Amino acid sequence: MTQFTENIGNAIVNVLTPWGTGTGFYLYKYGFIVSNRHVVQGCRQVIITGTNIKRCITNVLYVDPYYDLSFIQPPQDVKFSSVDIAPEDAKISDGEPVMAFGHPLGLSYTTTQGVVSKSRRRFNGIDYIQTDAAINPGNSGGPLVNSQGYVIGVNTFIISGGQNLGFSLPFKYLRQTIDDYNEKSGGVYSVRCKSCTNIVAENMVENNYCPFCGVKMDKDDFVGKPYIPCDTSKKIEDILVKLGYDVIILRNGKDNWTITEDNFTINIVYATDSDCVIAYTNLCSIFKTNFARVYEFLLRENAKIPRMSFYVEDNYVGLSTSCIKSSDFHIDTGLELFKIYIQNCGRFANILVNRMGCLPIKRDEDEL
Repeated sequence: MTQFTENIGNAIVNVLTPWGTGTGFYLYKYGFIVSNRHVVQGCRQVIITGTNIKRCITNVLYVDPYYDLSFIQPPQDVKFSSVDIAPEDAKISDGEPVMAFGHPLGLSYTTTQGVVSKSRRRFNGIDYIQTDAAINPGNSGGPLVNSQGYVIGVNTFIISGGQNLGFSLPFKYLRQTIDDYNEKSGGVYSVRCKSCTNIVAENMVENNYCPFCGVKMDKDDFVGKPYIPCDTSKKIEDILVKLGYDVIILRNGKDNWTITEDNFTINIVYATDSDCVIAYTNLCSIFKTNFARVYEFLLRENAKIPRMSFYVEDNYVGLSTSCIKSSDFHIDTGLELFKIYIQNCGRFANILVNRMGCLPIKRDEDEL
């Protein structure tokens, strides 16, 4: 099955919202990205990124609370791999090998292999594929792929506390939804009514009532819900705006921001469990033969950069700020710290690579 991994990997995207992260995959034949509704819920626009896509804002085209599906507009001028849904007559058998693709727990692109544990497991009137391929939060919306390289399911949910109990929406529902969407949306943003299951185009609904059955639909699916960051997160975003960044692009789920430069990626986190703010960056990787020289340089320079420190982990050299308690985090001092920190990241990345003989970080290995 590994022969399909690289090809499918180029069609996998990470879907980011202010509330969390998930996965999507591009269907070449239909020209849009598929994900789950719960991944994009409350958003008319989302951020996507991938192995060949820089972070960008794009539109949500369709959400489906009945099947928990969503369709997302792909960015223009991006070349995706050709990935397709299994043929209509394809069978799913217990025990057949499968692979799950996605961005679990906010990490970068990952594949896991397993088998179909049960081809038909019914929940709330809908059949799901049960698989033991490891599926974690963040995998939602990614494809479940068979040994022929076809998408046979959309990874949708897991049972908490269960050991490798993942469930994927079978391709028959995805194919049916695509046909319904293409036939009834008229190219307008649309939502499936969870009650009568009719597809309701945005220009058909009044006061969020379904025009077919009269049931009140979820307002957030049509108008979205505003993102209101907490006090500390708002301070971080105010600082990033003052530094000239677009915080919408930088948001990497809840209380997490990512600044991507040419040769490094900065991660800024407000850790609510410890109530502190920290920024960290992998600057380069070290050759085993130049450890001593690099360590000597790091120790010497470490004393010159207050409120920051170098770290070495898994052969990567990084630079982080000190942990700042939210009660001590203020816009004026935070602005000065982040400004100097970003400058130092660029400066030390260049020194370590160009003068110390370290290896530059590739973007796909630097982004979590």
